[in-house]
Amino acid sequence: MRNTPVLFGEADVVKTLQTQPGVAEGIEGMAGMYVHGGNADENLYMLENVPLYQVNHFAGLFSAFNPDIIRYIDFFKSSIPAKYDGRLSSFMDVRLQNGNRDGHHGSARLGITSGAFNISGPIGKKTTYLVGLRRSWFDVLSIPLVAIANSQNEDEKMRFNYYFMDFNARVNHLFSPNANAFVSVYFGDDKLKTGTKEKGIDNKDACGDFWDEKYDMHWGNLLVQTGLNYRLNSGMSAEFTAAYTRFFSSMKHVSNYIDRAQNHIQESNSVLSTDNNINDWILRGDFDWSPNDNNRVRFGANYVRHSFLPARTLRFYEVEDTRLESLDSTWAYGANELNVYIEDDWRISDKVRMNAGIHASLFNIDAKTSHGISPRISVSYRPSENWAVKGAYTRTTQYVHQLNQSYLSLPTDQWIPVTGKFKPQTADKISVGGYWQSPEGTFAASVEGYWKWMCDLIDYRDEYYLRPPLDMWNAQLCSGKGTAKGVDFKVEKVFGKVTGQISYSLAWADRTFANKNGGRTFPAKFDNRHTINVMLNWNINRKVQLNASWIGHSGNRFTLLNQVWDGPLFDDSEWMGGESPLRAEINSYKLPFYHRLDLSCVVNNRHGYWTFGLYNAYCHMNTVAVKRGEQKVEHITPDSYSISYQPVFKKVKLLPVIPSISYTWLF
Repeated sequence: MRNTPVLFGEADVVKTLQTQPGVAEGIEGMAGMYVHGGNADENLYMLENVPLYQVNHFAGLFSAFNPDIIRYIDFFKSSIPAKYDGRLSSFMDVRLQNGNRDGHHGSARLGITSGAFNISGPIGKKTTYLVGLRRSWFDVLSIPLVAIANSQNEDEKMRFNYYFMDFNARVNHLFSPNANAFVSVYFGDDKLKTGTKEKGIDNKDACGDFWDEKYDMHWGNLLVQTGLNYRLNSGMSAEFTAAYTRFFSSMKHVSNYIDRAQNHIQESNSVLSTDNNINDWILRGDFDWSPNDNNRVRFGANYVRHSFLPARTLRFYEVEDTRLESLDSTWAYGANELNVYIEDDWRISDKVRMNAGIHASLFNIDAKTSHGISPRISVSYRPSENWAVKGAYTRTTQYVHQLNQSYLSLPTDQWIPVTGKFKPQTADKISVGGYWQSPEGTFAASVEGYWKWMCDLIDYRDEYYLRPPLDMWNAQLCSGKGTAKGVDFKVEKVFGKVTGQISYSLAWADRTFANKNGGRTFPAKFDNRHTINVMLNWNINRKVQLNASWIGHSGNRFTLLNQVWDGPLFDDSEWMGGESPLRAEINSYKLPFYHRLDLSCVVNNRHGYWTFGLYNAYCHMNTVAVKRGEQKVEHITPDSYSISYQPVFKKVKLLPVIPSISYTWLF
């Protein structure tokens, strides 16, 4: 992670995984993850075996995991152990450090956009602690920038304030060589305040129309857990966990409109407030048993009590003496989920190894019980010491879904359960691969092909926003299916002064919904046909290391509204303005080929290290969207001169070259 150049120089778990074949980043610079044609909500992110539902800060610029206190990461995207289920595409489990037994040590990092402080050490002879805190500076940096912008505009004032923070704490106690327990806490918090105000709203003598709009967003995660690891005998160990995890988000839009004339003042106020959250109480037990040298059996069970509140919306309007308040019909849902699994990792011979298992689940909500049977099998054949061929079949089941209203990860995206007529999402995946390692272990290469079928996917139906505002939330949804297939190639050098990897993915992903796109199949948003990742790390000496990462991929898919109805005419001559788009094929337009180069340099000294970075080093402004605009056209003839405006499409480009610098002090 530390050696992967990323935006703002912030080492990031998810952005490091984006360099792996078959994993797409989605939107430029964001910590999104789209694995083998899946959606963002089809990845299960866990912190020490407990799910986190929102792992992005600032629309995805950063992920919620503090890289300075991570011990290791398990990531699965093809051959998935039977222990994991509940998502269709991938599973990632982040494990934190246990704490230092030799003394109190840690680090402090100061960067352009954020800072972090981490410390761990002993408490007595058998107990250790770990504390990690990370916070952004965006709210401080924005103060002078907003002041400058407002000084240049006398008529309108803008409002912007944003920050995020992560807090981790863990206490580990060793009862005996065979038993240890831990308690850990994670809290992630984001707050965004924005809006505009016209200056005249504070001037009682001014005449005209004035607006004051405020948007307040607050979202985050809370996770509390305790666990016990116990070795029952020389061949069996167990881990017992009790946990509570919560994701919450709220959005409030306050609008104040004033219409002042000489003899009349009319004021109207409106408030739109939306809340959604999900709460889980979890009990689980996982066992690891080795009955002999050729078998390793893992089995376990867990129970989850869910509580969902999908987007409860309060609307309030006030115009002079008239007041109106409405609350939609959304209520909280309680659900029970039970999972059991077992698998056997069996060494059949020196050349053949098989892992076979099954995961069974029940999901009960609104007196309706759904079930899932998810078998898993993978076989590895090693014809020689340096070659291996593997094949796997995996079935996964998903009972909760996230609804996205845009390409970004926003706090308004809702987590909802499977209710009513909807069935659990399922995916069946077949993967086959060949793997090679050089005799001395310096080089490695792999090729892997996959084919995935997805059923009962849930998404917004066409023109869902035209549904009555007080209608049930699931009336806006529809179900469909999808497929994903492709081939991943990877060559890497893992030892020496110069290390790195080159990977290439050839992929297809599509969706078919009866109530979307007229029932016709359409490509997924991130159906990137070709993706290339090149990463190099050069250890010049003990003090200096250079890192480079180049990515290129086919452009993302985009719904281009290429036809509109113009607004009506006034007196059959003057255009009143406004336009209504005609329905277009979903994701019918492919954005231009995306590419960028990221560079970083790590310089070590006696007390820590400096990190210098350049994001998008050659400043290629990539297109992330296309919008409709107008172009001024002059009509000049010997007898007349006129001006008209013609509609045009304009490319939206976001991120230029962005330098970064940070210093990490180790103590």
